[in-house]
Amino acid sequence: YSAMDKYLRWFIKYQVYTIVLFTTLLITFVTPALAYRNTGNYPLPTPVEDLRLSGVPAVMFASGWFAATVFLIVAIHKEVKRFIYPYAFMLALDLVLLFLRELYLVVIGESATHLWSLKLILFLLIVPYVSASLFALHRLYTVDPLHTQHNEGFVRFNRDEASTETQATPQPAV
Repeated sequence: YSAMDKYLRWFIKYQVYTIVLFTTLLITFVTPALAYRNTGNYPLPTPVEDLRLSGVPAVMFASGWFAATVFLIVAIHKEVKRFIYPYAFMLALDLVLLFLRELYLVVIGESATHLWSLKLILFLLIVPYVSASLFALHRLYTVDPLHTQHNEGFVRFNRDEASTETQATPQPAV
């Protein structure tokens, strides 16, 4: 594999920074709305399908997303691919829980209008974008790691190349 172009490297990192920004906005603005949406004088019991999206579970998941986002920022700056995994884990966990929630809604019969909503469209747009960006960042750090950029002054000589050069003697021009 040849070294990736520096502009492609910046573009891949930019895509992941966009994901970090969007995740931070969701953590900052959506989590408080979810955590406190059912508080008041007479709070209603939370239905089982909305358990992950309310109260303490929403705050716990937001904390997990915050930690995963911090790891992703470190992964971008330090170019360490193993720090991409916490974000990928949180994404997979949230997707599994979302799938189980939608499956439960299908079973209880609330899915006919519920499933083909804006959530499904967003799901089909966001998940491939985030997954492809994380995969591209991981691939970038695998194919063209940062340590090769710092060691550009190091030159490795091939022994076979040196021995073939000494055998061939230049002929004087007449």
